[in-house]
Amino acid sequence: MNRRQFVSAAGAMTAAGSLGVLGTPAIAQKAIRWQMVSRWPDEFPDQMASGRRLAERITQMSDGRLSVEVVGPRDLGDYRDTFDRVSSGEIAMARSLSYDWRDRGLAFEMFTVVPLGMTEAERTIWIQDLGGQALWDDLFGAFGVKPFLAGSLGPQSFGWFAEPIRSLDDLRGLRYRTTGINVPIMRELGVRPVSMPRTEIGPRFEAGELDAFELVGPAVDLAYDLHLFLPYYLFPSFHQTAGSIQLIVNREMYESLPEDLQAIVANAAQAEHVANLTRVHASNIAALQVLKEQHNVMISTVPDDVLTRIGEVASDILSAARDEASSEHRRVFDSFVTARAQIREWIELSEGNFMRSRALPFSYPSAG
Repeated sequence: MNRRQFVSAAGAMTAAGSLGVLGTPAIAQKAIRWQMVSRWPDEFPDQMASGRRLAERITQMSDGRLSVEVVGPRDLGDYRDTFDRVSSGEIAMARSLSYDWRDRGLAFEMFTVVPLGMTEAERTIWIQDLGGQALWDDLFGAFGVKPFLAGSLGPQSFGWFAEPIRSLDDLRGLRYRTTGINVPIMRELGVRPVSMPRTEIGPRFEAGELDAFELVGPAVDLAYDLHLFLPYYLFPSFHQTAGSIQLIVNREMYESLPEDLQAIVANAAQAEHVANLTRVHASNIAALQVLKEQHNVMISTVPDDVLTRIGEVASDILSAARDEASSEHRRVFDSFVTARAQIREWIELSEGNFMRSRALPFSYPSAG
């Protein structure tokens, strides 16, 4: 089936669609049926549930006229092909991370995580109100894809270590599992970064091939029992301050929908972005307490002088990446860093000073 035939079949009001049904028999003859691939499997905290909630929003808000079925990352083949398959129209939509496709250029990183970049709230401001969405639409539109914000992995950790980090000397020589742009940053600091899938962390550590590692944050790390290997849990994450999750939709299929169904997809994604972000924060709050109180995990923070050096290295690497990027990708980068400076000034004046005031030595009412 070619792309045009697929789009026609997906949009036809018939009960014989090839992509599965989540509607009721009463509306089956009028339903458009799409599949949404989830990057995350069932066992990954919060994210498959979020994908299903998003699909249900679309199905219910459309009264079943657009029916969405969620499938796992391996149910339709190799997940790494997902972007291209959404681009071609073979798959209607996917919930994923933009940096999954970072081999296509620097700008794909900017819509997920940037070292010492933005919090999730800040990136949402950039995308929704400071020009980010138009740049995102242009970047992905060249591939026939329409992107939406649709959730977050939340703030992550610096990682798991045998001892606290007190100086840069404590990092040098460590075999440290990490990914993405953090690999060259850590290498510049004298760390021996190692990239590997999550499933290899435990076996490689037990084999004596790994000294430290990072994955996500408390809820995910607890779910995968990472606390069993090392006692110190370090914060903050400088490289993954928040992992923005995207809904990507085949653009031709999206634009072929009636305007009200297009609005439903857009508004359902926006609603799920907020719902998932709050759920992830709540899960991390609960998991952190479990790690401390039930598993005796010790929480530590990375010293300011170490973070300062990391910031200098990250800045150099990002600047070099910008210089090497195409003009289209530089536009995204420049928009991001300009918005970061604007947002930072306001957030630090308002929320930053408020956070500082809460830490001042006064008593506050307690429950009960």
